[in-house]
Amino acid sequence: MNPSLLGNPFAFKDTRLCLTKKVAKRLLAEAQEAFPDEYSALLYGKGATISGHIPMPAHTADAHSFRWDGPSFLAGLRHIHEAGQEWLGVLHSHPSTPPLPSAKDEQGWHYPTLSYWILGLSTRDPEWKVYRWENEGFSECAYLLADCT
Repeated sequence: MNPSLLGNPFAFKDTRLCLTKKVAKRLLAEAQEAFPDEYSALLYGKGATISGHIPMPAHTADAHSFRWDGPSFLAGLRHIHEAGQEWLGVLHSHPSTPPLPSAKDEQGWHYPTLSYWILGLSTRDPEWKVYRWENEGFSECAYLLADCT
């Protein structure tokens, strides 16, 4: 993995991750369009501010999991690199369960410096959660949803 591409949104202890409202609105719309299937996306930006995303097509017949094919994943990373951005995280939806990492989520996570977002769609109001990998597992983190700069 190209080190200049891989961001570290948790590099500073007191830095809070920021997801722009524009990106959050688009992610929610795309996840709702994919319902009842899971939706996933690569998240990118600079520092601790997520300012863009790349929808990732599902590469599995299982509506309750996500996996990407190599060419789509590499094309997404290439797009981030060519835009001069950093890969800051991954988002996926949980259409029918709370936004908590599953055992499958933990087993499949290979990027400990990145943020791991889950968008829960099982309740009337969508629920956003973000996690970071530390001490061999996910821990929930605070974040801002704002017009970050």
